[in-house]
Amino acid sequence: MTGRTGQTGVAGVTVTRDGSAVLRDVTLLAGDGELLVVLGSSGSGKSTLLRVIAGLARADRGDVLVRGRRMTDSPPGERHVSMVFESSALVPFLDVSRNLGWGLKAQRLPKAEVQQRVTGRARQLRLSRLLPRRPDQLSEGERGLVGIGKALVRVPDAFLLDEPLAHLDAAQRVRVRRQIVEVVRSLHATTFYVTHDQAEALAVADRLAMLHKGAVVQVGKPMDLYERPVDLVVCGFVGSPPIGLLPARLVESGGLAGFAMGSRTLPLWRPVPEPLRPYVGQQVVVGLRAEDVHDAAAGTDPEAVALDAVVTMVEYTGRHNVLTLAVGAAPVTAPGAALSAGTGSGATLRALFPPRAAVRVGAAVRVSVDAARAHVFSAETGGALWHPTDAEED
Repeated sequence: MTGRTGQTGVAGVTVTRDGSAVLRDVTLLAGDGELLVVLGSSGSGKSTLLRVIAGLARADRGDVLVRGRRMTDSPPGERHVSMVFESSALVPFLDVSRNLGWGLKAQRLPKAEVQQRVTGRARQLRLSRLLPRRPDQLSEGERGLVGIGKALVRVPDAFLLDEPLAHLDAAQRVRVRRQIVEVVRSLHATTFYVTHDQAEALAVADRLAMLHKGAVVQVGKPMDLYERPVDLVVCGFVGSPPIGLLPARLVESGGLAGFAMGSRTLPLWRPVPEPLRPYVGQQVVVGLRAEDVHDAAAGTDPEAVALDAVVTMVEYTGRHNVLTLAVGAAPVTAPGAALSAGTGSGATLRALFPPRAAVRVGAAVRVSVDAARAHVFSAETGGALWHPTDAEED
């Protein structure tokens, strides 16, 4: 198989382990110079995907491409990729400077060039003071930084970054991810960046791929996965706090659509959209982002309907109080809904309240909800039926 010019990744790859599929017919190709983030929970197959590209794991079926060249059967050393593992292996008897330059010396680069690259990357990653130290003299976070530097000091055909920020503290994560992006963009290097952190994924990706149970669920720009998730798996994983889900019945009255939940109906204030027409009278799942659920006492949205709820969790973020709310309805059981589940046994919403709002766990509150901002999913399959952005395109 030959690939399109410049593409790196896998095509039709299946990997089985102990009789179970770790990757299932995965095709995921990054363009020349693209930063492709692979997002997914633990056990989704993310690390296995990188190991297949690097040649550290073998696929049962499918092909591996590096810059358009078929490398399926090539040994790791011939693939010209640089990989950062979650726990980077450093040579214990070498200091940081020689660890950073180890791969460059193996390429037989001139000593002066090796030193120049090592010094430059060390300065960029704030590692200069660590250069004379050995790995056993470093903290876990410092070893992680050195592992990142060891990969970035090279100029490979592709970077493969497996949870590169896992061992860094919050302040370091923001700074180092920015530096990683700067390096890979300056080198115009194709990059696969694996993470389970959706905030990290949204921040750095040119394109974002969601991997779930060994299969690619959705690939697109970060905004696409946030605003138009293909199913409950994606919408439950992408976005913080997680989307709130309510069971409802799609109804039509007086030519207008609405979502009936017990004795309350959330009006859509428009006729039933054509994609939803086959579901009139049926159960659906209504998804609402926290930014679309507010304190009803503020009364800022004339088209919103008030719902009664009980506070089950309060998270102060500085800018907002993020409330998790139990609504008087049964929990959503559609496939993928568990990723958005709350702490209670019933339906859950999240809401943004003012930072000084006096709300406590157990308190009864009223929240305003605008059904025009709802994402609608199948109660049977969990697949997306309608998004707020669909209305904008009508």
